[in-house]
Amino acid sequence: MIHIIYMAAGNSRRFGSNKLFYELDGKPMYRHLLERLIEIKDRYNKLKNAESNNPVIDITVVTRYREILDYCACIPDCHAVLSQDSEKGISYTIKAGIMAVQEQKKTGMQDYYMFAVADQPYLKSQSVIKLIDKVLENKGNMKLVFSLRCGDTVGNPCVFHSSLIPQLLSLEGDKGGRSVAKKYDCVYVDIADERELMDIDTLSNSKHTVTL
Repeated sequence: MIHIIYMAAGNSRRFGSNKLFYELDGKPMYRHLLERLIEIKDRYNKLKNAESNNPVIDITVVTRYREILDYCACIPDCHAVLSQDSEKGISYTIKAGIMAVQEQKKTGMQDYYMFAVADQPYLKSQSVIKLIDKVLENKGNMKLVFSLRCGDTVGNPCVFHSSLIPQLLSLEGDKGGRSVAKKYDCVYVDIADERELMDIDTLSNSKHTVTL
């Protein structure tokens, strides 16, 4: 199973306002990738459920904002948790997501955890699907880390095998999953458009049209 942890708890220090709620093409930034991930989850689980009752993907949203929590409450099978400690650094968001998944008791020894970020609205569905397919193809081969790449640029989402959870839970402050990923031979999925991997950190970076 692949547990998608959607991190929507950022501080927006350089943006000038809360970028997660910045309206981009008619809706808040955080909803663009989230809605694509929900569609992808439903697609995979529908295909799998034709053979068995076991889902392939679930989604857990980690946020500090009640508006995002309320939005997720209206979406079937989209679990969301509040993490006020996330203001202390990304490691707290990562740990809150992992703990929320484990509390749902949906975990297995061969599960994977995918970390996606809410300020990456240009990431296309087909790129995420390529990444998920690569993970599913390599199950049993003990590849531990998967990531997207465009040329020399590596970006989120990043996927970790469940055996690396103790290392992710040991992260502190603003250290993210990359500090764990760099210790291992990562499986890269190449995409053509570097803009997909762009984190929107400033207002000027948001002046584009979102395309799927």
